[in-house]
Amino acid sequence: MFSLFTTAYSVLFVRLLNGTSQPKSTSSSAIPSSLPTTNPTTSPKPFSNEILKILSSIAIGFGSLSIAALKLEPLKALQFPLQSISMLFATLASFVFGARLPKPVTKLVHPVVTCTSIMLLLSQLLGMVTQRSFINIIASYRTKTLSWMHAGPGDILLYMLGPSVVALACQMYSRKHLMRKNIAEVGTATVVSSMGGLFGTALILRIFDIANPIVRLSTLSRNVTSPLAIAIAGILGANASLAVSMVVISGLIGANCGAAILDMAGIKDAVARGLGIGAAAHGLGTAAFADEKDAFPFAAISMALTATGATVLVSIPVVKKALLKLALGV
Repeated sequence: MFSLFTTAYSVLFVRLLNGTSQPKSTSSSAIPSSLPTTNPTTSPKPFSNEILKILSSIAIGFGSLSIAALKLEPLKALQFPLQSISMLFATLASFVFGARLPKPVTKLVHPVVTCTSIMLLLSQLLGMVTQRSFINIIASYRTKTLSWMHAGPGDILLYMLGPSVVALACQMYSRKHLMRKNIAEVGTATVVSSMGGLFGTALILRIFDIANPIVRLSTLSRNVTSPLAIAIAGILGANASLAVSMVVISGLIGANCGAAILDMAGIKDAVARGLGIGAAAHGLGTAAFADEKDAFPFAAISMALTATGATVLVSIPVVKKALLKLALGV
């Protein structure tokens, strides 16, 4: 709520000073051609049924092989990598399944929640079949190594976050004309969202007197996209897993409630809506705005620049020191 409103209202103020109330460019070169132009209720579902079938088949196939490997001596050494491949494709399949649910369902239950729930259930079932504990199965999801014999599906997915950060640069380049024509709004949003997101969160944590210092530090990057939230957690000495959990929770709130909150606040301007949701709810919130063709590009811009700005800020020793002092009181 803090990042959403501070960013959106600061953008509205700049647009008021500039005498603008609509996006300065809605040309085809500024708006991605892949954005839906039809009614959201009739838009095609993301992914295809064939993709879901392929992912599910691979997950089931490798899962069966991993279970069989427990009883077949020649395959015992391959049991863990087979299980990891199965769980990796099961994760992808469950996300695709969640994304293909009816629109009213996905508005209430984000595909990330569906994916997580299914994977927890599958982990429980796998533990029962292999006579291992649920905790043992969950622990094998991320082993903190990329060795192909020992890497868990979580390690592979986290590794793939690296290229996704580079992909943000491609998104920014494709929208350079839109950024240039709205440079005042974009610049204001970036400063407010990155500075406000870090120091505003630190202040709120102090006000609520959160006891655990690790929780405080891990919450600071809540509105930064996961790959760079992990980097910020490393710089601040926070728990990376907890930091990502905070990011996901913030994103889910923004994805499910962001548009409704902006509507209730009377914020109709597409630029302010997009920059606000991207600053507050990063990738999940941005994806939820895909149907708002004028706001979506600004949400993507805000998501990338907020994450970059926040990471640069905490890398500056004096800023890092001030942030830690505000968050921890020391």
